[in-house]
Amino acid sequence: MPLTTRRAWRALASGLLAAAVLAVVASPVAADPEPEQTPTTRTASVATVTPGVGPLSIAVIMPIVVPPEPTGLIPAEDLARYTASFGLLTRQLDAVQGSTVTLAVDPMVFASIRVLGSSAPESAIAWLARLEALDAEVFTLAYADADVAAAARTDTLDVLQPSGFGFALDPADFTPVETASPSPTPSPEPTAPVDPDAAPPFPSTEDVLAWSSTLPTIAWPGASGIGPDQLAPLAAAGYEDVLVSDESVGAPSTPLVTLDGIQGIVTDTGLSSLLGDAAGAVTEAELTSALEALRAELAADATETPGRGIVLTLGRVWPYTMSSLPEALTAINAAASSQLVPLSEILATTPSSATLAEAADETERDAAFTDAASDAAAELQFSSVLADPTVLLDPRRLERIALYGLGWSSDASGWTDAVTAFHERSQEITNSIRLERGSDVLQLARNTEFRVSVSNALEFPVTVRVSIDPKSPILQVAEPVDLTVEPGATGTAYLKVEAVANGEVLVQTDVHSPTGVPLDTGFVRVTVQAEWEGIGTLVVILLLVAVFGAGIVRLVLRRRKERRAAAEAPLEDADV
Repeated sequence: MPLTTRRAWRALASGLLAAAVLAVVASPVAADPEPEQTPTTRTASVATVTPGVGPLSIAVIMPIVVPPEPTGLIPAEDLARYTASFGLLTRQLDAVQGSTVTLAVDPMVFASIRVLGSSAPESAIAWLARLEALDAEVFTLAYADADVAAAARTDTLDVLQPSGFGFALDPADFTPVETASPSPTPSPEPTAPVDPDAAPPFPSTEDVLAWSSTLPTIAWPGASGIGPDQLAPLAAAGYEDVLVSDESVGAPSTPLVTLDGIQGIVTDTGLSSLLGDAAGAVTEAELTSALEALRAELAADATETPGRGIVLTLGRVWPYTMSSLPEALTAINAAASSQLVPLSEILATTPSSATLAEAADETERDAAFTDAASDAAAELQFSSVLADPTVLLDPRRLERIALYGLGWSSDASGWTDAVTAFHERSQEITNSIRLERGSDVLQLARNTEFRVSVSNALEFPVTVRVSIDPKSPILQVAEPVDLTVEPGATGTAYLKVEAVANGEVLVQTDVHSPTGVPLDTGFVRVTVQAEWEGIGTLVVILLLVAVFGAGIVRLVLRRRKERRAAAEAPLEDADV
């Protein structure tokens, strides 16, 4: 990022001053290069901001983030890769080990480890333990490093908090492991026996997201910044501070400013850019040049406003290119004009008043979040078909939060694909319960059952309410019936109907959720010929009468024949 005109003049003046000083001390430095390798150490506990006197107090904020994950949870194989010896997350912690850098951690990282329980990769468990033990100030970003400014603009800040992780918990990963005591001691009170059928001690949503911090709740918007209209929603959502650039608040002389209902932490855009250049240097020449520019600017600022507190931030894509971050931090702390301090020291200073400028327009991006909100509302209504709606809604909430991830800023096509996939999946969900269309029906009985088949394409069993509505009074129907359909299967509901006249009738078939949300509608034409039931019965009776009558006549004739034959037999014997 180019320096401003004011900064350029200051940098030139400081460069001339540094050249004069260098001419005096050149010989000792040339004879002993060790001071460059062994910087002056300032302990974080005693380094404080002293406005008006002393060196600049620099607080550096670095994000702990990973590439965007559309599901809102990092798969175990990716966790193993990120936390390996040279993995992304491991390198992030290596870069700040022993420094006073403040870490802004994406909760998705440690949540993804915790939901795996005992099945989490060993390297990931060790990494999380290392993060928890790190002697550094830490605050958490929005889940999945979500864009809080976009959420505030679209009135969707409340959805950035995950609703639950139960769908991702495997009982086998949280079963208590019994360990034998080497020297059992008698207990003063008997302990209750362990129920082998009891549910495992699953962590709650609060447990998965828990993080202890001494810092206030801080919002960190993306590069497009945040506008004045979004401050009140952030404050209402519980944020106490928000990171804003010095350019958006008129380059104040203090690192803290009072805004509309919330406190602003002012980041120095120019120095942050110089720090990024130094941290991202690959060659020795690049690093030397970048560090010289950084030191010159620090010296100029220290001359103009000695003791001032300054906040610098590292970009969210830093792990890919900023391998020289430790050297850059060492250079800041070694310079006579600056010292590294914890962010809490900056937060302890007195703020000045400021007015926040308007942020960049993000209409097209915000439209995607508004559409996602409509999809989520439709899914919420649809979810009443499930006995436990959380199995559907909780993972969908994480997928929706993932769309807000600021990591997508470097992958525009990937973000577009993720938004499209979210919408298409929403359509699949809300259209997963369908009526099975059949052919026209011929009803010959006065009282019968009307069959309705319903298919379920979800991976969960659903309960729906089936009803029919004849568009003519010649059919009367009973109450709707509830039908449970297994995953990926088709179920059939039977509704009692009574014909009161003959004719054709158009019957509307409806499937609703138990709460009345319409799911699907169909029509079938029914031809009613109820008199055929009576005629058929009469025909059957007449046939039975004819059969029984013929049998009786045959029996009578046969018996008469037998009596006649018996009467004629004695006469024949007498003649003989």
